[in-house]
Amino acid sequence: MDFIKLQGVVLKSINIGESDKIITMLTDKFGKIDVVVYGARKSNSKFMASTQQFCYCEFVISKGKSLYNLKQCNIIESFQSILLNLDKLAYGSYFLELIDKLTEKDSVNLSLMGLLLKTLYIITHDEVDLELLKLVFDFKAISLFGNMPYLNGCIKCRKKIEFGYFSVSDGGIYCPKCKENKFAYPINKETLNLLLKIKNIKLENLRDINIDKKTMNYLQEIMSNYIKYYINRDLKSLNLLSQIKNYKEMI
Repeated sequence: MDFIKLQGVVLKSINIGESDKIITMLTDKFGKIDVVVYGARKSNSKFMASTQQFCYCEFVISKGKSLYNLKQCNIIESFQSILLNLDKLAYGSYFLELIDKLTEKDSVNLSLMGLLLKTLYIITHDEVDLELLKLVFDFKAISLFGNMPYLNGCIKCRKKIEFGYFSVSDGGIYCPKCKENKFAYPINKETLNLLLKIKNIKLENLRDINIDKKTMNYLQEIMSNYIKYYINRDLKSLNLLSQIKNYKEMI
């Protein structure tokens, strides 16, 4: 039996049988894979901690008949503090779910894995605006699959614009002349400049961007609908984010 050593982040898990579970991981060698962990839910299991959501580990696996089996595991970074803060947990869960929905099985994307790890490190070790982090993460994640919205001019005539309409279905901005009779979000000059800055900024430079609450809500709506259109499914974690946001606005 051949053993394979790789690194990966646990995206999610499901319980099977009385004490086992299947974990879905984003790995450096095979991309997204499912791995059976026998006895993972037993109180004395050596894999209990290392197979929790968010854990970044070095895994040793073997190929079974249909799934991989976990043989050994060493934690590199548990990102445990995310689990102890409701806001961080909600946003962290969103990042993992989006990655899971975007990726296909057995398709390696080291840039995506790097983006996820950097984002989780920032959530764990830095005090950042989590809404802004989500917005930047959305842009960068979607761009790694060739679906970055076209923002450098009108998506149809390619002319430079200062005001236009963002089309979720067409993935870019129309100028007033080219806008067709379909729903699109009005985008003014200031908002367009913000989108361009968000598109190009590095995660470690988030403090260089200031967005007022109204504009942030508007951009979140646009980007959430764009991602939903692209992946053609709902993200359950968005409901939790919405509930937390509504609660904070009430108190």
